[in-house]
Amino acid sequence: MRLKLDLHVHTRLSLDSVITLDEAVEEAKVKGLHGLALTEHGRPSKVKGFVKGILIIPGLEETTPLGHILVLGIDRWRFKPGRKPLDTVLEEAERLGAVTVFAHPFPRTLMTSFMSWVSGLGLDAVEVLNSGDLFFPISSRVNLSLASKLGIPMTAGSDSHIPRTIGYAYTVVEAESMSIDDVLEAIRKGRTEVYGRRSGLKARVEKIVLRRRLSRASRL
Repeated sequence: MRLKLDLHVHTRLSLDSVITLDEAVEEAKVKGLHGLALTEHGRPSKVKGFVKGILIIPGLEETTPLGHILVLGIDRWRFKPGRKPLDTVLEEAERLGAVTVFAHPFPRTLMTSFMSWVSGLGLDAVEVLNSGDLFFPISSRVNLSLASKLGIPMTAGSDSHIPRTIGYAYTVVEAESMSIDDVLEAIRKGRTEVYGRRSGLKARVEKIVLRRRLSRASRL
């Protein structure tokens, strides 16, 4: 079955997002999505399974010296938030049976050797479309071209921190069923199609203003 999924969404658990779970679910319905991956910063979402008919895939977004990694399909993580070595993230993700995705890799993908290196690391996929990418028209073409050439599975996600951008980029996954395990397996096998558009200047400004406001609030 073909499932339309936004595989990169942040809720308030990420601390730099204003999206509540209810807002995420309702926006997913409006956009015609079947599900969302909640990729919180440094800590996994505890929400898992169906919420009002929308499939929720728990996960997190980890920071490494070499870039950001989405870890999909986990609701626990033994590390505290903060920068970690890439091999530490990949080893723990493998231990938990998670899917790992290199998030918003541009401009590193301007180097063909980078994608070959990513493939050799054992990462499951690369996020070739990220609607929050400032250079979306260029980055999407470069990422798609290299991932296709090297046969690396691809995903797309909105990287939403405000509700209305949910679904701006999404992955169509050809899965055996509408279960988290089957979706993850389909991503590993590259049974995906990617679609999307950039968020636009207004959404980017909203996101920047939001982050500054939340940063000031956290210092009070």
